[in-house]
Amino acid sequence: MKQKLETLACRAERVTALATALAESGSQDHSALLEAIIEYRAAVVAYMAHPSVSNYVRKDALQYTGETRAAIERIADLIDKLNST
Repeated sequence: MKQKLETLACRAERVTALATALAESGSQDHSALLEAIIEYRAAVVAYMAHPSVSNYVRKDALQYTGETRAAIERIADLIDKLNST
């Protein structure tokens, strides 16, 4: 999961950098940006296709408040740690 998130972040940064450079340069060649967007989309799909159980636990935690919510979020963190080993 960590690798998928790192890939997602890296590809998002590339899209941002290319879009910013394109906006500043005024170039009409968008091919590199479009390629980066496609790569970013692939990373998003890969991340969304395999959600961690901890994602579902965190979503469930949103319906609670206080100590109960904090405890459920800690459980989600423990699940992430178990998945990363």
